[in-house]
Amino acid sequence: MSSVRNGRLVAVIPVRSGSTRCPGKNSRPFGTSTLLERKVRTLLSVKGIDGVVVSSDCPNMLKLAEGIGATPHRRGNGFETETGDNSASDLFHHLASSACPDADYIMYATCVTPFMKKETFEEMIRIFRNEPEKYDSVASVQNNKNFFWMNDKPLNFDPKAQCKSQNLPPVLNVTYAACIIERDNMISFRNCVGERPFLYEVDELEAIDIDTSLDFVISESLHKLSINTLDDVTTNLQYLNTGASRQKPLLLDCTIRDGGYTNSWNFSDEFVTKAYKAVSESGMDYFEIGFRSNTKLFPPHSKMGKFAYVTDGVVRKLIARVPGGCKIAVMAKMGTFTADDFFNAADSPVDMVRVLFPLLDEDRKSKFCEKKFAECVQACRDIKAKGYTVCLNLACAEVLTMAEYESICDLVVYSKHKSFGPDGNAIVPGTACCDFLYLADTYGAVSADLASRLVKKLRFELTVRQRCSGCSIGFHAHNNLSDGWTKTLSAIDAGASIVDSCIFGLGRGAGNVQSEVLICHTQGMAGGRNGKTLDLEPLLHFGDTNIQSYEHLPFQSRFSFGQNCLHLMTGFLRMHPDYAQTILNNYRGMPLSRSIKMLKMIQQKCHSTCQNSFHMKIFEEALEATKEEEF
Repeated sequence: MSSVRNGRLVAVIPVRSGSTRCPGKNSRPFGTSTLLERKVRTLLSVKGIDGVVVSSDCPNMLKLAEGIGATPHRRGNGFETETGDNSASDLFHHLASSACPDADYIMYATCVTPFMKKETFEEMIRIFRNEPEKYDSVASVQNNKNFFWMNDKPLNFDPKAQCKSQNLPPVLNVTYAACIIERDNMISFRNCVGERPFLYEVDELEAIDIDTSLDFVISESLHKLSINTLDDVTTNLQYLNTGASRQKPLLLDCTIRDGGYTNSWNFSDEFVTKAYKAVSESGMDYFEIGFRSNTKLFPPHSKMGKFAYVTDGVVRKLIARVPGGCKIAVMAKMGTFTADDFFNAADSPVDMVRVLFPLLDEDRKSKFCEKKFAECVQACRDIKAKGYTVCLNLACAEVLTMAEYESICDLVVYSKHKSFGPDGNAIVPGTACCDFLYLADTYGAVSADLASRLVKKLRFELTVRQRCSGCSIGFHAHNNLSDGWTKTLSAIDAGASIVDSCIFGLGRGAGNVQSEVLICHTQGMAGGRNGKTLDLEPLLHFGDTNIQSYEHLPFQSRFSFGQNCLHLMTGFLRMHPDYAQTILNNYRGMPLSRSIKMLKMIQQKCHSTCQNSFHMKIFEEALEATKEEEF
């Protein structure tokens, strides 16, 4: 017998379409992929495997397998269902005989063990190839430290002298995550485990075998938490302790900057001043006044207003008109500015600079370019060194891959001597180029689920992998699918520390999250960094006067319904919506100030008397009490 097995090794993945305990488990979505696709791609990357075969009765799974590089094998009759006449031994014999006739050795690998590592497969192959005289096969097994009974008797312990579970004798179960054997032996033994196997113990994560729907849900949840090894479990617990959900985030209003896409930033000074005053009085933290652009890199033209080229002089005049206003932010798009366009923060009225990184490579294709991003990181570092709060805004958040996000975090966090330990985490805490790493929902296509996963991913990479505590996550949502506030709340739940909005949602296309709606949803959240109470009314009054009158907001149809300032106010005050609807139906044209005053009076009366239903008498009392305010 040869001292080394040098023949051809083929991995065979058995998949059926008829699973009854967990229907469709092999091909149903698992994270961003499927169990089958995940296993095929893993095995194709394993050194020592010469081919991957997928054996199935399902044409769709065979087509999927072939499309990603595996060889399809159509199973014979009788191997399609769990209730068929053929046994597991019959299947092993069938696969070895017909699925890969050119193989010398076969690795039987199920796709329902999603956490088997590439390195584990390679180590099992090494043992099988190098020790043919000792072992005729290698099989993955799990060491069960449990108290077993069989045939009404204890199997592995003495009830009269019971030991601790960690001292139990091992009871090994074959996981079938990987079993390697010579093809001829698999045919003759009618099994993928020989008579002299090397029992390769895998850890409890790699041993997970998805048999039921509960197994599937648990496994997918682990996958979404980026848990791929047992070390990741400990790391994830550390990450979960870095912050609690639903803490009140910083609120940034970008009515002027994002709303400028609707009129090329041609706002009047009066409009901007009123907007700034409303945002400040509402209790929001930042007011983004527009873009900081270099006129040489981004030459002005007649269509562009001055808020596309905001200077410190423009900002000084604004804050002089609104003493005690909130902090000012500007956005600077890569390629249209230099760090020299900013004075030291101590000499500037600007508090925050948001650097926008567009998804364009050197050929101006919509692809992530590491070189371009490194330039963005350096620009952020240079501006941060001048004393500003810096945000790095990533455009097209839904287009970037998880691998690209990992590269981004690795570049965002820098240290003089960056090195990582065996667990993959940074040994020395890193320093970030920015205070906030922002996810921008450029196309409005980010779902609430994806927003949550991306925020968690970035927090995990920065807080745990890079050991960087000085960089938080921000989120900017668009409202193309009418879900802007839903995904914003999902981002907040996942740990976003700052979020954006616009008054009445003013912004490009479908617009943005409405600042007034965001205030309603964040008013009751714990925490908060500025200690201010949020106030809805200044935003409603500004929007009513300067964007769209509330009396025109309900849908014009045969039915009176639709979002409106007054309905928003009833939600904010936690009162019956019919009070707002009665004003809209019977008193259209009533000044917004009187309408809000009425609703606040009604709310106090209803809450003090525990009258939660609509009462016309209470409405009429409020109407009479405010009659001095003329229409």
